[in-house]
Amino acid sequence: MRRLRATLAGAGAISAIVTAWGATASAQGPEADIEDDDVILVTAQRRVQDIQDVPAAVTNLSQDELEANQVADVTDLQYLIPNISIAAGTGTANSARIFLRGVGEDESRGAVDPAVGIYIDGIYIGRQVGSLFDLVDVERIEVLRGPQGTLYGRNTNGGAIKLVSVRPQMENGGEVRTLIGNEGRVDLRATANLALGDNTAFRVTGFSRDRDGFWDFNPNGAAAQFGGEFGELKTRAVRASLLHNFTEDWRLLLSADYTNDLSDPIPDSAAPPNDADGDVFTIEPLPGTTCAAGTPITFQPLGCFGGYDNNTESQGYSANLEGVFGNFDFVSLTGYREMEDDLATRIGFPYFQQTTQDQFSQEFTLSSNFDGPFNFVGGVYYFTEDVLLETTFIFPFSVDTSTESYAIFAQGFLDVGDNGTLTVGGRYTDEEKELDAANLAFNLTRMEDISFDDFSYTLKYDHDFTEDVMGYVSYSTGFKAGGWSPDCFGAAACFLPVEEETLDSFEIGVKTDLLDGMLRFNATYFNNDYENLQIGATVPGLGFTRFNVDETSIQGFEFEWNLDLSDSFSVFGNLGLLDAEYTSVTQSQAGGLTNSGASCPGGVVTIECALDLELKNAPEYKGLVGAQYETPFANGILTVRGDVSFEDDSWSLVANGPPHALTDPGALLNGRIHYEPMDGNWFVAVWGQNLTNEEYWRAASANSFTVYASPPITYGVELGVEF
Repeated sequence: MRRLRATLAGAGAISAIVTAWGATASAQGPEADIEDDDVILVTAQRRVQDIQDVPAAVTNLSQDELEANQVADVTDLQYLIPNISIAAGTGTANSARIFLRGVGEDESRGAVDPAVGIYIDGIYIGRQVGSLFDLVDVERIEVLRGPQGTLYGRNTNGGAIKLVSVRPQMENGGEVRTLIGNEGRVDLRATANLALGDNTAFRVTGFSRDRDGFWDFNPNGAAAQFGGEFGELKTRAVRASLLHNFTEDWRLLLSADYTNDLSDPIPDSAAPPNDADGDVFTIEPLPGTTCAAGTPITFQPLGCFGGYDNNTESQGYSANLEGVFGNFDFVSLTGYREMEDDLATRIGFPYFQQTTQDQFSQEFTLSSNFDGPFNFVGGVYYFTEDVLLETTFIFPFSVDTSTESYAIFAQGFLDVGDNGTLTVGGRYTDEEKELDAANLAFNLTRMEDISFDDFSYTLKYDHDFTEDVMGYVSYSTGFKAGGWSPDCFGAAACFLPVEEETLDSFEIGVKTDLLDGMLRFNATYFNNDYENLQIGATVPGLGFTRFNVDETSIQGFEFEWNLDLSDSFSVFGNLGLLDAEYTSVTQSQAGGLTNSGASCPGGVVTIECALDLELKNAPEYKGLVGAQYETPFANGILTVRGDVSFEDDSWSLVANGPPHALTDPGALLNGRIHYEPMDGNWFVAVWGQNLTNEEYWRAASANSFTVYASPPITYGVELGVEF
């Protein structure tokens, strides 16, 4: 940590120097006029703003940027956002394990809420299962880092990922795209947009993705004849929306989406050199293990279990009514979603899961458009969710939970002088949860209801030092309701409750457009102090469960930049730096964090040992550098783009062990060459990811040297036609 603290200090000095230089340069020279094409509009503060005017750490990825970076689903945001870590949940096909600024949630089972919220067109997604969404007709993605709540429906401590879909247009048109890649990958997407008169339009998109598996299954002994292949992708999705403009000021948007994901869960394999052939993409028994006939499926070891399977269905419906009356904008956002999944996988032992979930949310917001120095956004929010989780993990379990949450929130903006803005926001949340759960093997049960209430707030001040340099400082608090562990392996640790988690967050940032608009450079420092951080791990005498950690401190820097060296050549990148540590734990918490002392000298649990642990999924540095070159070619434009991503090693398990739980991706190389004719309506591109075929993994289980490998090299060609 000393090395990183020195780096953080140096980065702080650099940031201050750059900020001062930027302000001086703009003051001494002519003001830089940003072209319209360079203005990125976002709605991070419930108002349409240039992203450079938003006093918050937010990254926007447009449709063109998503395409150029080969973003097919949420996991592909991995290196495009500073200090983010994304992977599929351990042993799952589509559960999102998202960590932002060192904090996230990898427990996707019922009774546990996400730490980073995912929104589809403003509708919060209550479960991590099924939330690794394929991007179907997405206009842009906005990622907000830090606690959210005073402007957004559901409070989340880590941040928010907002997927914004393309709205129907008042014209007829459409598009067809296909992608063909290695390992039998075939993507198809078709969009039709129909104008149904002068004020009504309908838009529908269908999508499919197929790919063969990366993993060869080679059992031995009694299971030798059951070899095959795992890891295939098979997804079907459709999205439809209807927009009607009642008047110039009032409109209604109705949307519906459906996804059926039959993709295999990511299977487990033994990390080299512990396996027989040194290939992480071969699923085979450990040396000395023979698959025996008659072994119950719930105890089949690695390389003998061949039941990996998944079927996830999700669908959602929303109604968005927007209008203007006088000096006010009004929005009513209604959403209903449901999800079912049927999963068979291995997480140390064979694991079987069936989830049934439905949720309803209603939000009303009112924002002002006064000519004077003060404006505001306010709203009320209601959310209810029911989840039934039935699992078999050694023993059969049933977990039935429900949540009902009410909130009222408001945020005011006051101009201070000609160049400053003071922002004050608050949110009051009242939440109730109920649990009816049982270990069906031993008739161990817990029936309980708990309630939480919280007032969170934010204070911000931003100042335009020049037309091209804005700085801000903010202080925010956050809240994550408590709940229960979904595990019950004994009477002493049966669906144990966890307390609410709270956060105090300090942030200071600068956003600049320098060198007459050639360089865009944004920098942020943050310091987050958590109380009762919610953790899942093995606790001495209790087994695997969830618990709170008294105090945790995370600080870091985030940098994003884009430099246009000429009209045709640009370089870009981002860098995240993290210093994350537990600062106060009890002896019992130390036992859980260290896996009963497995991480400690001599196997003895001590508080000092726990305080020395690194937070999981929190690399000390992580970033990306890339370049793009455009040139005229064959009566069109040829665009060549490439990037290299890098990160420090980090642990995927709380206890910082065993050794195979260390994530070390190395440098990953991606590239894309895109051609589009000047007067045509089509494009063609060739692309590749992980071009050097690095072997790595982001998830592991402590048993059997088990890891869940990330994709090897992938490449292909893409063709699109508009009409």
